[in-house]
Amino acid sequence: MASNNIEIESKVLLTKNDYEKILNKLNFGANSIVQTNYYLDSQERALKKYDMVLRIRESNKKYVLTMKAPLAEGLLEKDQNLSQKEADSFIDHNVFPRGDISDFLDILHIPTDSLKILAHMTTERKEVDYQGTTIDISKNSYGEKVDYEVECDSDSALNSQNTLRSICLNLDIDFKLNTLSKETRAINAATAK
Repeated sequence: MASNNIEIESKVLLTKNDYEKILNKLNFGANSIVQTNYYLDSQERALKKYDMVLRIRESNKKYVLTMKAPLAEGLLEKDQNLSQKEADSFIDHNVFPRGDISDFLDILHIPTDSLKILAHMTTERKEVDYQGTTIDISKNSYGEKVDYEVECDSDSALNSQNTLRSICLNLDIDFKLNTLSKETRAINAATAK
């Protein structure tokens, strides 16, 4: 059974120097979460046509299949826990796991056997509570690229944007919202070859 939540976040891509500024200024601590996201779609990008994202995330030998679909504000996020066997079956043999997400894709007439891994990204993420919101800072590696990003999860897009704007202003960092998702950046890099 899948769980649902609504994700409202804003993001800013950073230079390595800006990443280090934020890392040193906010109290992130020493702990990091390392995760690898495998981004799925058909060769024809059937999910992209609906502005949907589908990924398998591996972190600490735990696997979660996540589907994100756009809402008026934010994204509907549907998570389905996978066993290692289910994850490996898709990653190694393209066998899509059954469950609420496959049922939803069936409603959209997107055949799950057409889905495959188009790209993957490994992220080292740190998180801190900042004035009542969650701030994440990430170092993302995909293909031969590395980029850096700060994001704020909040109860509204305006609140998350204002929080990031404040952080960037205080640290003399150029504030420009990032509209390219991790999935888009990873797939663009993978298909540019």
